Amino acid sequence: VPDRVMLAEAELDLTTAMLGLPADPSFTETRQQPLAFLTQAREDLRGCMATEAPSHQPSGKLRHWLQKLQTAKETETAGCLEASAILHLFQVLNDLRCAALREQCT
Repeated sequence: VPDRVMLAEAELDLTTAMLGLPADPSFTETRQQPLAFLTQAREDLRGCMATEAPSHQPSGKLRHWLQKLQTAKETETAGCLEASAILHLFQVLNDLRCAALREQCT
């Protein structure tokens, strides 16, 4: 379960970073509400991890995924990362749902 929370937090970090990038003025206002929601969800997850599993070490699979994400952040263009975040937004929301449901989510 802590791995799922860490995964959702990392996905939310990327998604909120991409939503926070400068955008076409016509789109800036539209994305403020999702950005605020996802930012709050990320902060809630951080609070949860700090109190429930402060010293949790991610599994090897999650560590590998987090390393790949970090490499992508350092090597990919902002446009590529933004497209990826948008394409995976529903997966982010599903991981967030699973983090909230804890053991009930498979």
